[in-house]
Amino acid sequence: MTQIKSDLICEIIRKSQTRFLNKKGWTAERSEACEQSVLEWVKNNACSYRNHYKQQLEAYSTGELSEVLKCLNESDKDLNDILNEAPEFIEK
Repeated sequence: MTQIKSDLICEIIRKSQTRFLNKKGWTAERSEACEQSVLEWVKNNACSYRNHYKQQLEAYSTGELSEVLKCLNESDKDLNDILNEAPEFIEK
């Protein structure tokens, strides 16, 4: 895999994961309970989330990855919403 493709995948996953957490409302509210919930999610799910989507995105060309990143930047979607034919990420 080229460095550009690897960097695109990393940025897509970072952006999607941030959007995923935003949808849960965890960034709007800065309470201690909210921060604890985010930490627990990261502890239990972040690695699985990255691996789940990295595996799926590796099959895409750099052009297709650029389109996925563009979609993430221009919408409120995360990868669960964009990758229609791929299995959704399941939280622990």
